[in-house]
Amino acid sequence: MTINDNIRKLRQQKRLSQEALGEVLGVSGQAVSKWEQGITSPDISLLPALAGFFGVTIDSLFQGTISRRYPGYGGERGELVTSYTDENGTEKDFRLAAEALGEVILSGKASTEDYLDYGLLYHVRSRRDSDMALRYYHLAIEKGDNDRSLSWMAAHQQLTNLYQWLGRLEEAIQEQKEWRDAEPDCAWAHVSYAYALSRAGRLEEACAETMEALRLDGEDINALTLAGDLCARTGQYDQALSYWDRAYARDSSQISCLFSKAELYASLGQTQEAIGQFEEILAWLEGHGYNMELEGAHPRRRIQELRGEGCGFSGPRPHSVQEIFPPIQAI
Repeated sequence: MTINDNIRKLRQQKRLSQEALGEVLGVSGQAVSKWEQGITSPDISLLPALAGFFGVTIDSLFQGTISRRYPGYGGERGELVTSYTDENGTEKDFRLAAEALGEVILSGKASTEDYLDYGLLYHVRSRRDSDMALRYYHLAIEKGDNDRSLSWMAAHQQLTNLYQWLGRLEEAIQEQKEWRDAEPDCAWAHVSYAYALSRAGRLEEACAETMEALRLDGEDINALTLAGDLCARTGQYDQALSYWDRAYARDSSQISCLFSKAELYASLGQTQEAIGQFEEILAWLEGHGYNMELEGAHPRRRIQELRGEGCGFSGPRPHSVQEIFPPIQAI
């Protein structure tokens, strides 16, 4: 390994561009590029500054093994992180870097740079995972466009949720609006657009779109469920319960309606009604063959909290949803 390779590797470990390294050393980014390509080598007068900046010995710049002036930072771990954060990094690269960093962190010997690299590793991972999730949600929508099942509709809503998490909610609103405009007689198009609007807090517009969906199909489960959610958010509790009941009566697989009712009762201080609703949820889960230790954990915990048996909500609970979301025009 030549000095040219070592400069490139050390620069990448510090996440520096060629221009940034050049600024540190008082040369151009083009000069650094020529060093790394082996076209030229750094002037001898720059070697002390170069070695000092990277925390290595001058001799090791010319050797295959880089010797550091001070202990604490694992050069090999940094290289593993660089391999993954490169645009061609693979899942195997991630696993190797995570294992190496995890091991040194658990040993209690991690340096500041190790913690920084661990954060960077998962930062890049989350970005790539988000890109992958967006891709597959779009593929689910494209694949399901022919049969248009409930899973297809759910893909639209999960896409909106992900866009919101990424701070790109306007993109979701625009995508759903384009669908609504292309199919103005499709109830689901109005529901999906309304859902995106509701996530942005544009409740009046969301209510109008939901009403249009119900005008097109008064028994559509998605429209009824969303209507209930919007009514709850705008302080129209009786209407919310009515819409959720209609959706559940139309399709008893819509357990989300039972959860919504239970949490609404709890937020209104109607403890016994909330407990009864969570008990109904437990019965539903058991009757449908779900793993009660796993799926039943949340409703059981909520029952305990409502009965004062567990460590529930620690802050002051609002007397009603209306205190958070003021009422708007009724649906």
